[in-house]
Amino acid sequence: MENQCKKIKEKIVDFKRFGCTLTALSVFLYLGVVLPVEGKTEIQTNMLMAGTMVLIIGSALFFYKAQKYHVQLTEYEEDD
Repeated sequence: MENQCKKIKEKIVDFKRFGCTLTALSVFLYLGVVLPVEGKTEIQTNMLMAGTMVLIIGSALFFYKAQKYHVQLTEYEEDD
């Protein structure tokens, strides 16, 4: 049981790190959309925006999984 709790805690930390990393990457892509750059085409802007949305959705999924594991961990700790 204690080994299981340790694995869940590690998963929570990993998923939160992945979520933060994807959020940071999405910020950089969004800056590419917002900042005016000479020669940037409409297609490039749309691709940057699509990439930003994909990264934000991925980040939300990782934070959701971390929250799900956190609830599972609290249930395990309550059973002890």
